[in-house]
Amino acid sequence: MDRTKELLLSLAAPPSHRCYLCEEEEVLGEDGLCDACRRALKLAISPAPPEGLDGLSAGLQYCDELGTIFYRFKKMERRDYTPFLAQFISIPEEWHAELLLPVPLHWWREYRRTYNQSFLLSEYVSSRYGIPICRDLLVRTRPTPQQKKLPGKQRRRNLKGAFRAAPECQGRSIVLIDDVVTTGSTLSECARTLKKAGAYRVYAACVACTER
Repeated sequence: MDRTKELLLSLAAPPSHRCYLCEEEEVLGEDGLCDACRRALKLAISPAPPEGLDGLSAGLQYCDELGTIFYRFKKMERRDYTPFLAQFISIPEEWHAELLLPVPLHWWREYRRTYNQSFLLSEYVSSRYGIPICRDLLVRTRPTPQQKKLPGKQRRRNLKGAFRAAPECQGRSIVLIDDVVTTGSTLSECARTLKKAGAYRVYAACVACTER
């Protein structure tokens, strides 16, 4: 079975029919959540794009419950969460998106984790919207300390010069795909690097965002 079919089937029937959030066996909706957990999640309303981005789409407001899911997804190799999380990523028609670009990890971090969670999300979004993925447009050139452990100004310094864009991005309308937007420093640096290399427009579509 190919990857796309696996993702679609996973969304239709979560493993063991357990709620993705509380992991209890419940009567689930099409989104893979029980009623109680669905009420715990809040939609993100028109989040402001970080500096350098031409637009930002985020489906959910970040909360502790989502934090648990992201931890399982990124740290516990729970790839089965991909379709559940990806369903909250949307790409507005007016963006005229040409390419999806998962926010890159440094090769060593991806090797240790065994996958890039943003790429997994991109695969599902690509199958839904028919927009191709191009991972090679942006490379993380050096490892950096985890952003969540740093204050705002230090986050920006931490990422300066951490990415390199390929010349093929010139004139393209690109959508960065990521899981969570916090300060937006990573997305801003990605957008700055891509535009410096000639990208026409750079947007970001994410699962969730924090209040900023």
